[in-house]
Amino acid sequence: MEKQKKDRKKIKPADFVYLGAVVLMILIALRYEGKGTAVRQLSPGDEVIFGTYLDEPIAWRVLKIHEDRFGRASKAVLISSEILTMKAFDGAPSGRYAYDDAGGLWRMNEEKTLENLAMQEYTHGTNDWSRADIRTWLNSNQENVVYDGQGPIKWAMADERNGYASEKGFLCGFTEEEQQAIIPTHNITKGNALSGGDVETEDLVYLLSQDELEWFYDANISIYTTPTKQATAHDETNSYQTFSLSYGVKSYLWRLREPVDGYSTKSYAVNNGYTDKQLIECVAAVEGFGIRPAVTVDIKKLSDIQKNAPDIQ
Repeated sequence: MEKQKKDRKKIKPADFVYLGAVVLMILIALRYEGKGTAVRQLSPGDEVIFGTYLDEPIAWRVLKIHEDRFGRASKAVLISSEILTMKAFDGAPSGRYAYDDAGGLWRMNEEKTLENLAMQEYTHGTNDWSRADIRTWLNSNQENVVYDGQGPIKWAMADERNGYASEKGFLCGFTEEEQQAIIPTHNITKGNALSGGDVETEDLVYLLSQDELEWFYDANISIYTTPTKQATAHDETNSYQTFSLSYGVKSYLWRLREPVDGYSTKSYAVNNGYTDKQLIECVAAVEGFGIRPAVTVDIKKLSDIQKNAPDIQ
């Protein structure tokens, strides 16, 4: 027994100091690692800065959070906080608004235009999201956007203004890393009166549908918003002053991607709040309505981008 006691090693005070130092180093390392890999927690209604348009940072609101199969937040739907630009949904394929190739005039309020859906679309632009010029522009990261046909030239617009056929694609304002953070969204949208059914698209950037407006209420975000200073400065139609400010209203109209039943050219837009009518109808090639893009992003990648981004003063 005495021999066993002698064989036991005594723990010296210096050993406690050494063990404490090791534990402290491990804790510091774990804390540092956690700080470097932490994913920013996003909630509906939060505001984030992501990408640029016209060289200005874009502010977005978190509209919806999607969870993975483990119940962890993985994807977020963002909607621009403000209207970023005033653009037509689609330019008239005829190349001149309300006119056919022979110079014949097709007015939207005339019976012949209402009955001839093909000519209605040809002279006033399509309300089919899958074929719209605005979808092509929003989803392009090229300086020279390739459109089907002549594209959104100014002569194809109602007031012959706000043509964007020569404007570089919307995604040109996003870095390579930011573009990689955007997740393609499979959208099912009502087709127009010529389509005969739903249209399916894979979109990096998109406009909302009527049903998706419910997300605003779930996120406790107002559906009403104002244009950026850049949007009003570049709008040749002065529509914000005419249809909002002149009525004492600050918010403005912005387009949805959903067509109006029975038409090949009319789609919906969110109203400005002046009346209790939430939605209005608008012709595709009328260029003064606001564009408020939406994207779905990978939350982890967005978090990494924001950790490494310089502070915006």
